[in-house]
Amino acid sequence: MKTLLLAASMLMTLACKRDSVAPSASNNTQSASVHTEATPKELIICDQKNARIIMVDVANNNTVTWEWKATASYAMIRSGAQGWFSNLSEAKLVYNGSYILATASGGGVALISVSSKKAIWYDYAGGNTHSAELLPNGNVVTASTTGGYLMIFTVDSYINDNSAQTAPISFQDVHNVVWDHSRQLLYAAGKDKLKVFSYNNSCDAPALTLKKTYTMPEGDAHDLFPVYGSTTDLWLTNSGHIYKFNVTTGAFTLVKTTSAVKSVDAGPSGYANIMAQANGVGGETWRTDRILDLSGNIVYQNASIGLYKARWRVVNTFSYPTGDKFHECTHP
Repeated sequence: MKTLLLAASMLMTLACKRDSVAPSASNNTQSASVHTEATPKELIICDQKNARIIMVDVANNNTVTWEWKATASYAMIRSGAQGWFSNLSEAKLVYNGSYILATASGGGVALISVSSKKAIWYDYAGGNTHSAELLPNGNVVTASTTGGYLMIFTVDSYINDNSAQTAPISFQDVHNVVWDHSRQLLYAAGKDKLKVFSYNNSCDAPALTLKKTYTMPEGDAHDLFPVYGSTTDLWLTNSGHIYKFNVTTGAFTLVKTTSAVKSVDAGPSGYANIMAQANGVGGETWRTDRILDLSGNIVYQNASIGLYKARWRVVNTFSYPTGDKFHECTHP
């Protein structure tokens, strides 16, 4: 009996360690989860070929640990709106890892509970929606490439596909959008421009104000995402390059010359810097079946998928406050 009790105690201790958080040793880095050998090392993948978002544990035989489809009953998306989620284009972990903010080229945007897989809010942004971002009052801003515009939605978990929204905010070929929690600014890039906006944090009349515009070294901006562990740098990709953009100096630093990178990401110690680089899998020129590190080594590969973007399943404290919990303007 003592042996059994001791074993149970050790298991409980290990479980607690998996959820513990250690503060960063430097003011210039984000806090990071403590990672033990037992901790999953998961990718969040937009698998367009199979119309789903999946999480894959690359430290455990590439096991699929989670799957979401707009057509599944658990998603609670009405049948007439399910087509909005064709060609899923972005899946960001938000609210301290409890939700995923997803977009699709079909025009859909959704806030999905990881535990229940229910889309607690969704709507239609249109225009080949490529990205979305969570704003500090719970509203969501989307980036649509066709027609070139940003749009702010008032998130109301009691109202789906009929949310209050702003008029389109013109931005040619905009492909991305990132919030900076520390500076309370929004960044987005399209063509050869990276723009910085402030947000009025209004529930009744949300609005963005353009503060600054940077000209990129080359055009065709695609991915924009915080560099894990940095309070100043964003990954930025275009048709032939990967950069780091410093939000305080405005400098673009070339990291790698390479083509067709749809997403780039990093994680804590032991996590590779990864990229999703289109290789035309299945005849779709913008998809791939693998995730590479920045040296070109395969981190994950699955011939049965056609993925677009991938992120590590780690909390993003560049964009959101530590311990951030779900909230909305309409029901605080």
